[in-house]
Formats: sequence, C-alpha cells, structure tokens
Amino acid sequence: MARQVGGRLQEVRGKIEALARELNKEMARLVAVSKLMPNEAIMEAYEADQRHFGENYVQEICEKAPQLPSDIKWHFIGHLQSNKAKMLVQGVPNLFMVESVDSSKLANQLDKACDAVKRDLLQVMLQVNTSKEESKSGCEAEEAAAIASHIVNNCKRLKLAGLMTIGKLGDPNPEPYFKKLVECRSMIAKELGVEESSLLLSMGMSGDYELAIRMGSNNVRVGSTIFGERPPKEKSGGEQASPAVSGGAADKAAGQEGTVLATEGSWFQQTTSWILRHPLSAASCLALAATCAYQLRRLKLA
Repeated sequence: MARQVGGRLQEVRGKIEALARELNKEMARLVAVSKLMPNEAIMEAYEADQRHFGENYVQEICEKAPQLPSDIKWHFIGHLQSNKAKMLVQGVPNLFMVESVDSSKLANQLDKACDAVKRDLLQVMLQVNTSKEESKSGCEAEEAAAIASHIVNNCKRLKLAGLMTIGKLGDPNPEPYFKKLVECRSMIAKELGVEESSLLLSMGMSGDYELAIRMGSNNVRVGSTIFGERPPKEKSGGEQASPAVSGGAADKAAGQEGTVLATEGSWFQQTTSWILRHPLSAASCLALAATCAYQLRRLKLA
C-alpha cells in the first residue's frame, strides 16, 4: 500500500526543518500543491496540520475552497488571466496569496476585485520568467522592477510579498534560474528602497526544493512528493478540470448529457482509485460524502 499523504508530508517537513537548523535560518514555508487532487487527499494533509495549499486553476480552487475548512490558506500559483481575477477573489474568501502576478494589468484587476469585496490586503508575488521560455508565464527580469513599483504605488489592496519563479522545463540544474531570481530581488529592493529580506523568494518544487532553500527560498511549492502521482487531466474550457469536483465549465460547453455522464464517470473512477490506495479518517470520509452528494445532485440522481 502506498504511503499515506500525512507520512510523506512529515518527511518533507523534516527535511525543511533540518535545513533551517543547518543554515541557521527561519524555516521555509511549505505550500502543498494540491492541483487535480481529490478533497480527501487535501483533508489528510490538513489533519497532519498542513494549512498552506497551492492550486493552479481558477475553476478548481473556486469549487474546492467552499467544500474544505475555512482556515486553509490558499495560494494561487498558476497562470491567471486578468479577466478571471474577480472570479478568483470572490470565489475564495480565504485566498492567502497570488504567486503568479506577471503584469500591471493583472495587478490592477486583482486590486479592483479586492476593493469590490472590501477585503484586507491580498498578498501577491511577482512571477519572473528567469529562463526566458516563450511558453512560460512570468514577466521578464528587466520588467520586474517597474511592475513591482506599480503594485506598491498604485494597488492599495495588494501587498507585494516577494518574487516567484519556476526553473526551466527539462533542465536538471535549476541553480541559474534561482540565482537570477535572487539577483532580481536585489534590483527590485534597491528600486523600492526596502531591505532585500522584506521580499520573499518562492522557488523550489518537489525535485529541487532543498537546493532552493539553500539558495535563499522562503517559500517552496511541493506537490507530487506529498500527494503522489496526479490523476489524468481533463480539458475544461481552457482550464484543467479537477477530479475533486465536477467538470463545471466543461459540462456547460459540451451541452450533451452523455458528455456530462462521461465526465462524472471519470471523476468517480479517479476518486474510487484514490480511495482504494489510501485509508480514510472520519473527517476525510465526511469530506468525501459531501463531494459525492454534490456530484450526484449535478447528475440529478440524488
């Protein structure tokens, strides 16, 4: 039987704590990346005292958040279109941070959305494309200072918390990209007239989070090492659908009952497969029951 989520989570925490002692620095924040994972997997991590979770897709986080404990601190870490900023802010009241701001336009839309619901400051990070990949989101390093300045001076509902980057896809050595983000932070701190330490660095994922911490990361995003292999992705109106919830926009776009049933059937198969590999606690069973009831109501079978 596969190791439980809680056990793998404790292993990652142990490594992060050991690095903090070795480097004589504050322990880096661990964000458990739960994209495409069912709610019961998230609840298993939650019961092991994990509170920071990361999601990549707006529809998925907006559907998961109301079904899960309100003290979860959600991080949005995927590409965010400016026209979905309002949906994200309104749909996730306990949104803790958006780590993927890459333009002044997006910052403006997030600020406007936060103002509309009169929420307190929303923490944001500036995503920098340190590998200069055309297929990757993030601003160029040369643009970062101007966007950071815009956020600080013009977005009253946003707080610039730091910078985020992702290493180059397929490159086994992420060190140059982490180093570039450290240099970018120095440049931005100088431009804003603040201490470098006041700007966090979010870099490092499952395969390289230990190296990232050694290079100064305060925030690591770890998914598969905690949750295991993710289920297959399903297209959903330009976004990937979550196996933890229904197809949502994909169902509406299809407009055919057969397509809806196929989508829901896939969800039940994925969830059943996950359950067979993981023992469930009472709280996780309750979360699963609530999610299944939601699915059945959508199918008009309840």
